[in-house]
Amino acid sequence: MTGPVLETPRLRLRPHLPGDAPFMVRLNANPACVRYTGDRAFGDPSEADAVIAALRLQWAARRMGRLLVEERCSGAPVGWCGLKWHETAGEADLGYRFLEERWGRGYATEASRACIAQAWGPLGLDHIVARAMPENVASVRVLEKLGFRFTGPERDGDGVVHGFRLDRP
Repeated sequence: MTGPVLETPRLRLRPHLPGDAPFMVRLNANPACVRYTGDRAFGDPSEADAVIAALRLQWAARRMGRLLVEERCSGAPVGWCGLKWHETAGEADLGYRFLEERWGRGYATEASRACIAQAWGPLGLDHIVARAMPENVASVRVLEKLGFRFTGPERDGDGVVHGFRLDRP
């Protein structure tokens, strides 16, 4: 469960490991990185450990989940990306989060394409959903580039998000 699951020309995606907690703290402690997620910033390693444990459980159960994204050239972690299964809805959603200093490099699009290929291939999914806050213009643009179609507004906690769907070609 430690090796890469997906690779792109610039990125390697793999399941999270307990040793990834310091990176997760760094990523999620930045309010800019969680601004449009509905999550709150955290800086406590025990919170990161709990998130990693949950991610590892989903990966073990479904062979899908949010994967740690590393740069192939340096091995440095730069974010996470992946599919998350929602049992009650019977569908997977695509999500991603990257370090602020790595924004604008196309990593979200590149990593997401690898996850979409996994969805159509080994996972055999019929469709994928995604959600983005309307103000998160960059994330909406990534979803559009990937071919997701806007399905309308959805309630999410106390707010409204844009819903998107990508069907198997």
